[in-house]
Amino acid sequence: MSASATPQLAQLTIRADTQETRRASGWLAAAADANRVPAEAAIRLDHCLDEALANVIAHGGASARASPVELELVIRRNSGACAAELTLLYEGVPFDPSGHEPASRPANLAEAQLGGLGLLMLRQFSDAIDYGREDGRNRLRITVNWTEAT
Repeated sequence: MSASATPQLAQLTIRADTQETRRASGWLAAAADANRVPAEAAIRLDHCLDEALANVIAHGGASARASPVELELVIRRNSGACAAELTLLYEGVPFDPSGHEPASRPANLAEAQLGGLGLLMLRQFSDAIDYGREDGRNRLRITVNWTEAT
């Protein structure tokens, strides 16, 4: 493959509901496999997708749940430096994750509370998170990087 090969693209549109998250996860796994994304990177990206969709459903409001969620996966390879960029485009309450501090990790199980660790998980499993608004919609891009031998 050349040093700056054409990025590979996969797209899917789903509803913002829990039944569709399984379909989105299956789509991501198939697209990652078809584009030779290493299993470790694909798993990290899938954790991010699950968490991001859970947040859209739980916190995006009625407009998020009533409108389609567009998913796009772009795979970039450049001289062994590789990236999978997963973009979610959806309606709903604006939420820029960079402007919020994630909940702190509990010291032990007794201190753990249900929920509130989504941002921590997104930051732990991704290498970059980018947020913006486009035409009144949220655009969340999650990037996972890896290196391939050239």
